[in-house]
Amino acid sequence: MATPPIRRVFITGASSGLGRGMALHYAHEGAHIGLVARRAELLAELAKELGERGAKSEIYPGDVSDTAFMAESARAFTEAAGGVDLVFANAGVGIANRTLEGESAEIAWLMGVNVIGVTNTVVPFVPAMVAQGSGVLCAVSSIAGHRALPGRAAYSASKQCVTTFMEGLRQDLYGTGVHSMAVCPGFVDTPLTKDNPSMMFVIDVDEAVECMSGAIEARKKTYSFPWQMNLMKELMVRLPESWLRRISPPPRTRSMS
Repeated sequence: MATPPIRRVFITGASSGLGRGMALHYAHEGAHIGLVARRAELLAELAKELGERGAKSEIYPGDVSDTAFMAESARAFTEAAGGVDLVFANAGVGIANRTLEGESAEIAWLMGVNVIGVTNTVVPFVPAMVAQGSGVLCAVSSIAGHRALPGRAAYSASKQCVTTFMEGLRQDLYGTGVHSMAVCPGFVDTPLTKDNPSMMFVIDVDEAVECMSGAIEARKKTYSFPWQMNLMKELMVRLPESWLRRISPPPRTRSMS
């Protein structure tokens, strides 16, 4: 049976980077797009741009780690759009490595956005999608989620959690017509990667959007890209820790959202 076209899309982390790129990709005549980010002014600017392409937008300025806010946003968008075809849980942060200094506050913040933010985003849409018998729940994980990397313990752990959650959710949804998946980018040239030294196989946002939208269309399960980083992933998961420490990029020097 053919899958319904993607017209009603809900995106977090929509104000820049991958989220903004995906919003522009799905903006066409008849599309209805929900946009979540903390920066209201950037959401308003994006909504105007989407409108110029014929898409209708709903903007929800706020924090994905706020469970009540996200539940209300999901309810409001589902009602406004008459359902939902794609939920793209993209909001995420990265932090400087300060674990040896005993710093845990930023780790808690990262987990709140990268993990709780994902569950806050996708779970409220499950009943509506199951009722309509279709839809895709897609969360952004990372190549770094396949293996813990030095200097990125919290980030790697958060992304592994995302991948595992979406895999388990997919099994819970079996037979409902709703698909759950994770996309695992390597290095993409976005504001979140600006302070990352020694990035390998960097791709731009447009290429990343093409990869992710293609994976969504194909209903992939856990999709790692670009292909060079997918191959690197196979090496990473097999290397002893002594070699992993040698090839891993240096830690972040500052926290980014």
